[in-house]
Amino acid sequence: MPIPPPLLKGTLHDYQIGHLVDIPPPGPAVPAERRLLNLTLPPWQRPEVWTQAQKRRFVEGIFLGLGCGQYVVNGSDWEPDGQPKPMSAWLLDGQQRISALRDFLAGDLVVFDDVSFPAMPPADQLRFKRRPFPCFELDYTDDENSLKELYDRLNFSGTPHTAEQRVLPSPSIQKDARHD
Repeated sequence: MPIPPPLLKGTLHDYQIGHLVDIPPPGPAVPAERRLLNLTLPPWQRPEVWTQAQKRRFVEGIFLGLGCGQYVVNGSDWEPDGQPKPMSAWLLDGQQRISALRDFLAGDLVVFDDVSFPAMPPADQLRFKRRPFPCFELDYTDDENSLKELYDRLNFSGTPHTAEQRVLPSPSIQKDARHD
């Protein structure tokens, strides 16, 4: 059986966190359409589910140099009258991370016990907004079934860890750590 073609066909953009608030919306919102910053959510995507603690740990991880991962959007395309085509710029992966960033940038999320974005010096705000957050932009498609398949593969293929599954360091690593 031949290997199927890649589901991710498009362009990886080296965007920064600030791009999420700087990009214009794809067009006027359709009634009942959900938006996250200037991105449109597919109607079948789950609502926000991360707790405040999960959002906080994600944003703190960015400050600690752990990065943001990448988010995935359907490409944008327009009708001849300038209106966005159906499914243009749908956010397929990254909703929970982007909602954490939205809350932090708005001052609704405090990290490291007392750090809020609005209270940060302007230079530190700029440095935070310039941190990388790449976006994989698919070639535009109006094939909702292929978008759902990609969404499912991106969001349902992992198995969450339990605390009991955490692997402890080997005895040699523990021994080396005591000598530091």
